[in-house]
Amino acid sequence: MSQVSVSDASRNLSHWINRASYGREVIVITSRGRAKAVILGVEAFEELVGLSEYADLELTPHEQFQSEFRQALAEQGYHDRDDIIRLVREAKKEVAAESSSGTASFVEITE
Repeated sequence: MSQVSVSDASRNLSHWINRASYGREVIVITSRGRAKAVILGVEAFEELVGLSEYADLELTPHEQFQSEFRQALAEQGYHDRDDIIRLVREAKKEVAAESSSGTASFVEITE
């Protein structure tokens, strides 16, 4: 891990980006001796936020996804546009209520 001042980083930004990207190095940007920001390569960022595990997943074609989504909605009793609009409004109300109360509930979805 390298440390570099804001002024040096701004003068030599491409150098530091290349070190982070190709050298897989983490660059800490400092101001008055205190860490202010970090430059890291895309691969390191993806690993950090957990995106790398999804990078090689194959996407479902749009038409197939739309068909399967409609089928799943119908199986849950949402058969037409009005049913779906009602579902979305209910979900918005729940999210707004959770946001205003400061509580959030998370549901794990499993197959």
